[in-house]
Amino acid sequence: MPVRVVASYMAALMSLKGRPYSPAIQKRIDRALDPGKVEFIVEPDAGARLKALEAAEVYIARNEPLPPDLFQRAKRLRLIQCGSAFGERIGMEAAAERGVAVALFRRPISQAVADLAMGLMLVLVRNLAEGGRRMRGGWDGPLSPTRPDGSAYNWTQLPGCKGVTGMRMGILGMGEIARFVSERAKGFGMDIRYWNRTPLPKKIERKLGAKYLEKEKLLKTADVLYVGVGNSPATRHFVGEKELAAMRKGAILLNLGRGPLVDQDALLAALNSGRLGGAGLDVFEPEPFPPDHPLLQHPRVAATPHVGGGDDEMLVSDLEAFMRNAHRIAEGKRPFGIANGVKWADKGTP
Repeated sequence: MPVRVVASYMAALMSLKGRPYSPAIQKRIDRALDPGKVEFIVEPDAGARLKALEAAEVYIARNEPLPPDLFQRAKRLRLIQCGSAFGERIGMEAAAERGVAVALFRRPISQAVADLAMGLMLVLVRNLAEGGRRMRGGWDGPLSPTRPDGSAYNWTQLPGCKGVTGMRMGILGMGEIARFVSERAKGFGMDIRYWNRTPLPKKIERKLGAKYLEKEKLLKTADVLYVGVGNSPATRHFVGEKELAAMRKGAILLNLGRGPLVDQDALLAALNSGRLGGAGLDVFEPEPFPPDHPLLQHPRVAATPHVGGGDDEMLVSDLEAFMRNAHRIAEGKRPFGIANGVKWADKGTP
């Protein structure tokens, strides 16, 4: 009998629907959603979702508080699969008291976005695009002298090619992807500061190597600013003219969330004035973005066409990661990543 899985969201699956795929990728999608193993329901409406959960064994949820009457309604629930590596908001203790396991995992797509953020940062901090242009198109000025071993260090006299170690990474909004950005920045030896509407638990701060700052101070002191707030009408132009003017001169802005989070006109003005040292952008308003827009033509903009999560194969990997534990339950196996101390053997197996 298939395991019933109810999800509050599943962006990867929604993105996959209706696209043509290679046979190999389609086979992976079919395997992840095998109706012989899982009965899968995506229900964003809270009321309808609670109704669907009454007969569910697995609930795929965000890192957010659970519905207060979840356990009274969902009597068959065995596992909450949290789409987060942290899960501090999911109510692990309440779930454990009722013998419901909570499993965490590191989403492939979230990690891919964080990877791209670091890549865009390096392109700008090290002035890599200009270096490539000089190599392909020639350069002005004297060449570096050739060394005895035949090498010629920085032979195009590329300016502004810095390292990031010791720089301050500022993060506005410490959601899941922003936390992976923080982990990567820590690996680069950066000083990490963040602002969030609610400061993180100290345990997570220590894990990320991040310290809380008020927003105004963060803007003034960050060498690189990653915009990690969620997209909503309330956060439209969260970074606007006022915030850009408050930023450290020469700082770099990274937006890989959603285009409306940043006022693009104000951003262009800050770049043109020299106030900002660069912008790494994977998202725009609108999308697709006009190819002749001045932002795309600006020499201090590193741009990608909303590919932070990777290609379709990455979306499939995300879907597989979400569904892996449902498959394990269907096969009578213990789920991976149980984080709230529930002993699965105590619950029995199908």
